[in-house]
Amino acid sequence: MTSRQFLIILVAVQATLLVALVILIILNRWIRQRRRLRVHPQRVLVDAVFQRWALGQARPAEVLEGLGRLPVPLAIEALVTWSARVATEGWQELSRALEQQWWARVVRANYRSIRWWKRLECARFLSVAATPRDVSRVLRLLRDRHPAVQLSAVTTLERVESAVLVRSALEQLPHLGPTVQAYYASMLRKSRKAVVQHLLHLLRRLNDPTLPRIMEFAARLEDPALREPFTTHTTHPDPEVRTQVARALGHYPHRESTAALGVLVQDDTWTVRAQAVRSLGMIADPATLALVRDALRDAEWWVRLRAGLALIRFGPAGRNALLESEVGAHAEARDMAHLILGLSQQALAEYAA
Repeated sequence: MTSRQFLIILVAVQATLLVALVILIILNRWIRQRRRLRVHPQRVLVDAVFQRWALGQARPAEVLEGLGRLPVPLAIEALVTWSARVATEGWQELSRALEQQWWARVVRANYRSIRWWKRLECARFLSVAATPRDVSRVLRLLRDRHPAVQLSAVTTLERVESAVLVRSALEQLPHLGPTVQAYYASMLRKSRKAVVQHLLHLLRRLNDPTLPRIMEFAARLEDPALREPFTTHTTHPDPEVRTQVARALGHYPHRESTAALGVLVQDDTWTVRAQAVRSLGMIADPATLALVRDALRDAEWWVRLRAGLALIRFGPAGRNALLESEVGAHAEARDMAHLILGLSQQALAEYAA
């Protein structure tokens, strides 16, 4: 066989595979279209039954009968869609009734599946139809390795009140990716009372490597009960922990907060000093104006920037301090004061956030 013949055969094989791929794509779209057309009337009927049930004109059994006629993924999709439109009491009744449906039992059993999309299907179902008997399943799904499963599982916290689930989600929080972590945090805020109680326990773990991430989340809650645990970490040996303390205390106007910030603003680590100055500006206690003005002469540029922005928050007294620094003897403080005073109100609002 010559090289020319070999190339001709190779081109023929590739052309055949390309044609086969195009045929497969067309066939797949045709099958999906036929399937969609076949189930569309059933979906319309289910939506109509859901609407009548929401208005009190149909029984839960009619809803279950309609869901049973749909393919499982579409039944779950219908449940997710309608879960936000029905009163909580009525939805809890439907959730209890769903426990007796064969297809719902199959979906629940998939929480142990080796296929992540089956676990996701189970998590989506439980996010709208979980009952207290599903806590162990949700607990496993919260610890799943796949982010999509984790996101769906944590939504269950809206349906099931469980300190066990809240504790598990909180302990998972520092180990998650940024997107999943943000969504977990938004869900956990809705279980505020249980979250705060467990955070008080977690904040006592002085040597926990995840403590900075826990403190970062705790600061977002701005709950008065968390102020004291933050101030106790003012002298923590880990600078990242002290940075989180300095950032958080700005949300807790209190004499103990300003006292702790007075210590942190003189910290050896510049990130701690920068966050402490920022928080002093948020509290804007006139007694701390001198501390913030002194920070305008800090050796680190970022600390000086935070000090300048913080002085603006003190109102006329802070602006006067900037004007004095602008003509003062300290060159770096003079430059920073000139920079801050030259910013527009919009820029100040953006940078000071």
